[in-house]
This record gives sequence, structure tokens and C-alpha cells, in this order.
Amino acid sequence: MHKLYDDFKVKSELWNYRTENFASIEVDDENLKMCVGPSEALYYSDAEISDGGFETLKWDGGKAEFKVKLSFDHFGSAGFGFWNYSMVTDISVPIWFIYLNSRGKYPLKGFFAQAGRNFCPIFLNESGFNFSVMSFISRLFPSQIGVKILSSKPAIRDLNKSSYHLYRIEWKGNLARFYIDNLEFCSVQDSFLEGKKARLDVWIDNSVFMPVKNDPGKVYRHATQELREKHCINLKNVDAESLEL
Repeated sequence: MHKLYDDFKVKSELWNYRTENFASIEVDDENLKMCVGPSEALYYSDAEISDGGFETLKWDGGKAEFKVKLSFDHFGSAGFGFWNYSMVTDISVPIWFIYLNSRGKYPLKGFFAQAGRNFCPIFLNESGFNFSVMSFISRLFPSQIGVKILSSKPAIRDLNKSSYHLYRIEWKGNLARFYIDNLEFCSVQDSFLEGKKARLDVWIDNSVFMPVKNDPGKVYRHATQELREKHCINLKNVDAESLEL
């Protein structure tokens, strides 16, 4: 049984701390405050914590709760959950909550639960795409589209963006369940999730990610954004433990 709990009253040794370029991580008023920006568009800036790397992926399932406040108002991404620390398109295993936003056209602008390549929309921003049509096509041809959007309708249209919320993930074998404030809104069953290992990860950055056709590395590439101000994610606590299979 593996467990991890942190209430962020101090900057503990439970995590690997990473900042790139214009980013910071500090304890502030019993929160871990992770910030990015101001940042030029051509620089990738990132604040991130994790409990493992490529060689030390500790989780093969589990329950993880994150008490988080995020304003959802910056260009880039932010999120928290399980991840196997790979951006290779064929083997990347995210099981997390993820916010995405960009200045230009981008199909997945909003806040989502993601398990593998399956997305459940929580709320959406204007993307320049017809989301209902995109969701329908992705369910018919997921291998050609690259993702599968499980619903065309956002689960929570009026999420209070100025408050803390409790986000929970339960990952067991091929099944991932997602909760906000103890209300389940998304369930994903996918054989791709089974038998995988991951780490706990929380981040905020100035980039969205996308596969590039015929990319020699077959990875999700950064599409970096300019940030004129500092933007932060506030972590009140993380509580995670293994689940019996």
C-alpha cells in the first residue's frame, strides 16, 4: 500500500520541484503557490511538482485528491493527477484534470478530465471549432482524430473559479473515475490504462500541446503562449493512496 499526504505548510521533501524560465514555487499562507509568467511567447515556462521520474513511477492505480484553486484565466495549461512522464504520443498516460487555453485556434480550449486519449469536458472556452460536431466525429473515428471526446456537453457550466474545489481521481485497472466536490461526473473504461505506472503531478505553464504530423520524435509539441502577467495555481493539500485490485 502506497500513501502520500501533504498539507503544504512547509515545502516538504515529498516532491521533486521543477521550474523553467519565468516560473516560481513557494509556500504562501499554507498553500503551495505555483506560478508562471510574465513570459515571452517563444520561451517555455513551467512550474511543476511530481513524486517521481522516468525511473521511479510509484503508482499503478490509486485514489488521489487535490484541493486546488485555479483562476482558469491564462493562456497555457495547468493540471493535476497521474502521469507516466512521457510526451510520446503512443505511450503517454495522463489520468488527470487538465485546463487548456490558447490565443489561436485550438480544439480543446477549456477544462477537462482526461484518461489516456479520452476527454470529458467540464467547461469550455470559445475555440473556433464546433465542439458538438468534433465530439461526435471523435467518437466515430477516435484513431483518426487522435482523441475521443466522450460528451459534447460540459459537465459543470457554472464552476466557481474563484474558490477552492476538491478534485478526486480513482484509477483502478482499466477504469478511471473523476469527481469534483465529491460528485462523480465522468467515468472512463479503457484497456490502455491497465498495467501502466505513473507519478503524481501538478503543473502550470504557458503552453498547450499538440501532435505534429510526421514529427520525427512522435511527441506532443509545445505551442507556447505569451503571458503579460503572473498566473498561479494554489494547492491546499494532496491526499493519495493505492487501491486494491
